[in-house]
Amino acid sequence: MFILIALVEASALIIVLLLSLSVHEFAHAWVANLFGDPTARVEGRMSLNPLKHWDPLGTTLLVVLILLNSFGLPVPVIGWGKPVPVDERNFENPVWHGFQTAIAGPMSNLLFATILALVFRLFEPTGVIGDILTLAVYINAFLMFFNLLPIPPLDGSRILRLFLPEETYWSLASNPILFYVLFLVVVFFLATPLQHYSAQLSQFLLNGA
Repeated sequence: MFILIALVEASALIIVLLLSLSVHEFAHAWVANLFGDPTARVEGRMSLNPLKHWDPLGTTLLVVLILLNSFGLPVPVIGWGKPVPVDERNFENPVWHGFQTAIAGPMSNLLFATILALVFRLFEPTGVIGDILTLAVYINAFLMFFNLLPIPPLDGSRILRLFLPEETYWSLASNPILFYVLFLVVVFFLATPLQHYSAQLSQFLLNGA
């Protein structure tokens, strides 16, 4: 019975994450297409189908780690969706339109969280449905905050690009050592604050307080 419950909870978490990642990547593709870059649309990535955004490494790792966690193994849950291709040469203003395309991802998670919270407040579901909606709101709030961090290759790094010379920005963005150092900083020092603020935003969206 315990194994069955754990699998049901893990499955719900996986479904919520896959849908949330799909919303995120769809937003990137949609805004890029809006500003003149059809690359993602032509490749079939302007879609909410999770399979279109499944990264062979990142998404598979995410699912496997969630399943391992559900069986009591204390492994960190990390992973990612397949980034949509963006060709900034198609943008009239690569820096500004690139920024808007990048920021569309986390903003879509905020919008998704808000819509789910409104559904929760309107119908006030209980039991499993209520738990899943609450979890989905939290996950999307977390994805928004996490992706807004100004760390390459996260979406928030495009904020830096608005204030740095292009050569400096791309030098930072393409430095693998810097990325891993900053990633460790996030894991060990920012994970708790991110979870805290995500929980606070979730509570606000779900309860209005």
